[in-house]
Amino acid sequence: MTVRLYRVEEMVGDMPISYRVASADTPWEAAKKATGKDVTARTDERFWVRVTDEGNRTVYKYAYKSRASGAFKVLAGLAARLT
Repeated sequence: MTVRLYRVEEMVGDMPISYRVASADTPWEAAKKATGKDVTARTDERFWVRVTDEGNRTVYKYAYKSRASGAFKVLAGLAARLT
């Protein structure tokens, strides 16, 4: 496989609250590498990860396999106040 660059954004609803660029073979590996958490396909979770392939601009959507951490919940609260 070819290593690709991905933009990995942690999301609360439709609002990105952080992002990193990660190199990986697959988008879900980039999500795990950038967030340090296991991910699965997203359905309608409020806390999720948007991964964009920097080469072809394809967007992938993932959710965390486990509940959001305390730090992530604090960031979500701050993001909610900004809207």
